[in-house]
Amino acid sequence: MTTWYLLREKQPRDAAQNMAVDQHLLELVETGVLDAPVLRTYAWTRPTLSLGYHQQWRQTVDLEALARHGIDLVRRWTGGRGVLHDHGEITYSVVAPTKEPFSTRIAHNYRLIGTALARFTHLEASPAVMAETGESAAQVRSKRHLPCFASISDAEIEKSGRKLIGSSQKIGRGAFLQHGSIPMIHRTRVLEEITRTEQDMSGLMASLEEHFAAASVPLPGRKALVDRLIDAFAMIFHTEFRDLEDLGYPDNNEVNRIASSSFTMEAWTFRK
Repeated sequence: MTTWYLLREKQPRDAAQNMAVDQHLLELVETGVLDAPVLRTYAWTRPTLSLGYHQQWRQTVDLEALARHGIDLVRRWTGGRGVLHDHGEITYSVVAPTKEPFSTRIAHNYRLIGTALARFTHLEASPAVMAETGESAAQVRSKRHLPCFASISDAEIEKSGRKLIGSSQKIGRGAFLQHGSIPMIHRTRVLEEITRTEQDMSGLMASLEEHFAAASVPLPGRKALVDRLIDAFAMIFHTEFRDLEDLGYPDNNEVNRIASSSFTMEAWTFRK
């Protein structure tokens, strides 16, 4: 049995704060202040489109559509592609040292975390599975202007060929960050509009609402779903959790500093 830290956010945060908390946790693990993996669950105060670190915003974002729908824009430190976050999703992050059971290999970490996510989504009457033959990294890069949920990578969770959970990762100095979006419902038409994609996203992405309905099971409430996610990680990684807030983290002064020095700045958001 191992021990991880758990940060179950009680209140939603805005886009810059959410990205800053994940960055803050990565820096705490990189510097050895935290010596074990951290599982964080969180929510958003406002609908937000998050861009991957390498995305070209001009090819990806319709700024007028964002304004029309009241959607914020933020750029992540992690790779991947655009994700629409709102109240109808659960967002998770894992920050961990790049040592057993994890490593410096993105694919290895993806698969380990994917095992826990597959456990979270497991329903006997409506299986969701971890993709074994998803698109290669090169194929995904060629579609960098499309939304994250437009294609499935190796070890991502799919339901009948549609992506159910989208994640992205960053390898740091002796540690890594992976965060991801688990839609309870989805707003595919809005996503298509704000990302200027001609893809029919309803045929490419799934939601927990659809997943549970296919099994004739009512969709649990958000709290119950977060409980289920935490339990899945505990089971797969044979771990128990220690409340990170008992150690005084996250340091909100540091979170505010990180947010104001990067994630709130247009120079960061529109850097590419």
